[in-house]
Amino acid sequence: MLTVPTASFLLLSALCPPVHVFGARETTAPPGFGSAGPVVDMVLSSVPGSTSEVINYPACGGQASCGGVSYAQSVIDGVNAVASQVNTFNTECPSTVLVLIGYSQGGQIFDDGFCGGGDTNEGLTSTAIPISTAAQSKVAAAIFFGDPRRIPGESFNVGTCEASGFAPRPAGFQCPFASRVQSFCDAPDPFCCNGDDQAVHEGYAAEYGSQALSFILNQLSAFGA
Repeated sequence: MLTVPTASFLLLSALCPPVHVFGARETTAPPGFGSAGPVVDMVLSSVPGSTSEVINYPACGGQASCGGVSYAQSVIDGVNAVASQVNTFNTECPSTVLVLIGYSQGGQIFDDGFCGGGDTNEGLTSTAIPISTAAQSKVAAAIFFGDPRRIPGESFNVGTCEASGFAPRPAGFQCPFASRVQSFCDAPDPFCCNGDDQAVHEGYAAEYGSQALSFILNQLSAFGA
């Protein structure tokens, strides 16, 4: 086991940002933040010294354009990536406050990673929260845009959808960190709801970006960041 000298640890801590934003893209989007990018940028512009990090996962649904990885395997890989990257960063910078912003499949992997409960739709059988207890305590805000896990009646739901997404949570499921979450979805969306207008699914950053930013900033203030 590597032991970090106290002086070195203090130096590393001094280099840590006050706020770090993790972003996860939607299915088949090229590597990067995808449609979550504009909101990630809004946070970075609003919070001096903040930094960001892309969740590295396939973001695939079986298409050749993203490597042919099945949607289920992509979600499992994504949840594992969320746990690995968030936990590693928290270990290195334990005082940094964290923000999660995911779009579509990216929202699903953050939902599974932060709220736990498993994801039998995709073969994720463990119901444990894969983000560590220490990291959980530092997540001030989690934003899910077009999350396929959406179900009606959750306290953090925002938008006009009153139905479930295509990979819904079990009825009655409650995220233990509901007060730190906002999930955006409108009724015409075919992925987080039961509509038939894909353009709605692609428009959340423009429609709700300012509202999401306001929520994030309020949460950061509550966390002293």
